[in-house]
Amino acid sequence: MNEDNNRTSVSSPYLEQDHGHAAFPANDTPTFDSLVSVRVISYRRYNHDTEGVSLKAVLDGLVAFGILVDDSAKQIKEVTFESRKSTIERTVIEITGVDDGVVESA
Repeated sequence: MNEDNNRTSVSSPYLEQDHGHAAFPANDTPTFDSLVSVRVISYRRYNHDTEGVSLKAVLDGLVAFGILVDDSAKQIKEVTFESRKSTIERTVIEITGVDDGVVESA
């Protein structure tokens, strides 16, 4: 620990590469405005805690990029997270449309 709010630094091999805030090409950006299911799969070289990838950050990013209209229960039925060991580190986000036959009433 150090004197800066008791935080410690993490060496770069344990961090996912930062790709910045570059937008998807306009014609390649998928968008969903209906009920969806989101699955996040984290592939890491080392064993890691399952909460290592912030699902809130993932969902906020999907809204910021315009892939999802909203990250509330109005649009997201469920969110699942998996951790897998792999030699290539990456995070995969799968979004599936949900047609559960439920009709909302006002």
